[in-house]
Amino acid sequence: MKVLPGCNEVEASDYCAFVTFQEQNISPGNPFTGGGTRRRATTGLARLIIALLVVLIVVVATVGAWLIWGRGGDDDSVTGPVAASSSAVPETESEAQPEIDSVALLENAQVDSVNPAPVPESVEAWGDYVKNRSWNGMLRVFEHAEASPVTEEGGSQFRNTMNHCGEVMYLVTFRSVNENVLLDAQLLDAAKSVRAHAELHDGWMLGTNCELPQFVFVSSTDTSNLGDVAYDVTEYRQSSVAAPAAGTAAEPTFVACDDGMLTAKGRYSDGSWRDTPECDTEQHRRAVRAEAVCGGPYPPAGATQAEYAALCGGSSMPMPLDTTPAAPVPSPVPSPVNPPAPAPDPGPGFTDPGYDPEGDTARGESE
Repeated sequence: MKVLPGCNEVEASDYCAFVTFQEQNISPGNPFTGGGTRRRATTGLARLIIALLVVLIVVVATVGAWLIWGRGGDDDSVTGPVAASSSAVPETESEAQPEIDSVALLENAQVDSVNPAPVPESVEAWGDYVKNRSWNGMLRVFEHAEASPVTEEGGSQFRNTMNHCGEVMYLVTFRSVNENVLLDAQLLDAAKSVRAHAELHDGWMLGTNCELPQFVFVSSTDTSNLGDVAYDVTEYRQSSVAAPAAGTAAEPTFVACDDGMLTAKGRYSDGSWRDTPECDTEQHRRAVRAEAVCGGPYPPAGATQAEYAALCGGSSMPMPLDTTPAAPVPSPVPSPVNPPAPAPDPGPGFTDPGYDPEGDTARGESE
């Protein structure tokens, strides 16, 4: 072996040996002269390539993980089109929905009624009513409890009366704050009778100043045994200048028939009662006849047993007692054939109470 400068025979390195092989033109493939050295060089190159591949795989995996998990919701390339398409659908649906005509809803609604959606807005005027004031509030309803009434602005008692019904109208819009709670929305009159009601989660009422709006807990689809009700109240008053005809005053409008009256009269928006053909119904006539047949201790003349049973529900019709006075017995008339017997003799010692001896004596002397 040729020793290069700087190498000695004892400490000859592979480098020194490799150079020696090259200078002596010794074939590295010869197993006896240098094949092991080449095999060691090839093995080191393979290890380097494998290490580079491992590093490349790690880098690619890291970048992929960052793209998938690191950016999250900030990746607009994935979520952007989806969000845009989902938001575009409601816009299309909202454009397809017809616009709510609040004035028409209020004018066509029945007085003293509870209605589902759509809910009218608080318009400035409708019919012959003009907006006077409005307020909002919230109340709570409880399961198995009495109704919770709407209050006035400031929390005072709602002002409902029995007089001049229809001079004031109230629009009450409401919704259950907890969507799982079902409400019974009611309009209560001054006699504590429910005039109208409906089971709703949200809706609106239209009532006069003679009704009280209130709510009752009906049921819940979860474990709630109470619920909150948010409401808005708009007060409307009649206006003397609300769309009058040219040169004429606005006529009061018909409000409702009163079932408690025995005449076919209707209540009008000016508080008056008038004969109204719409109130002269078959039900009204039946109520009037029932009052005549069943209202007294005895039915009137002409009432039959079948009519009494149909109207009053009784099995037998009570009949009045015979109160006709008996005919007088005539006194006996004296007959000339049988003259009356003479008065009995009073007997001796009887003195006439009207006899005056002195008066008779004086009469005799004057004669």
